Amino acid sequence: MSGAGTHRELREQLGVYALGLLPPEEVPRLRAHLDGCPECRAELAELAPLAADLRLVDPDRLPGPAAPPRALGERVLTAVREESLLREHRERRLARRGLRRAVLVPAAAAVLAAGVASGVTYGLTRPDPAPPAAAPAVLVERLPLTVVAADVRAAGPAVVVPHTWGVEVTFAATGFAPGRTYRALVRTVDGAALPAGEFLGVGARELTCDMQAAVLRADAVAFEVVDEAGGTVLTLPLPRA
Repeated sequence: MSGAGTHRELREQLGVYALGLLPPEEVPRLRAHLDGCPECRAELAELAPLAADLRLVDPDRLPGPAAPPRALGERVLTAVREESLLREHRERRLARRGLRRAVLVPAAAAVLAAGVASGVTYGLTRPDPAPPAAAPAVLVERLPLTVVAADVRAAGPAVVVPHTWGVEVTFAATGFAPGRTYRALVRTVDGAALPAGEFLGVGARELTCDMQAAVLRADAVAFEVVDEAGGTVLTLPLPRA
């Protein structure tokens, strides 16, 4: 299976994993994919709070299935047709790229061989090219956590890393109640609270959490961790640049 196919298959399992219903034999494979895929980690962070809310729903009190909208079928068919056209366009583009490579690579090899055979020395005498420009440095922040819950202890400052897709906050602490679910939030300048993932407490053992939210660092003003009742456990103000 191709890398794209594997990514798509594993991404479709994120909802089942967030609900705790993924078969145990599939969990290691999905976790290994999450370690190397920030896109799937961000999507799982958005699904996790929804999964926590779904666990509180009483299935016996849910109404019967609602009738689908009349236009649903046509919208589905339109989406399928558009996806088919996009896939066909990508396949044609890849085929053209492969054809150009099949023609240009042998030609380039022939030119190189001719240059070596004729004793070309230009490459030995020309000045060294200018070194490539260094990649811009990422501004990593180390900020102190403010602990609100009595039993929780921070093991040091939190590390805040800005990304093009959002913001990442890593911290270590102890004292989270064993087996209890904690949710992370990032608050924005407009007052919104966006999900940044969730984790289970492990008691006195030190717990390192890597939380991520789909909000740019410039728009984030605070990071919080709340317990199952919505009470604040710890906070991290994010100063504006």
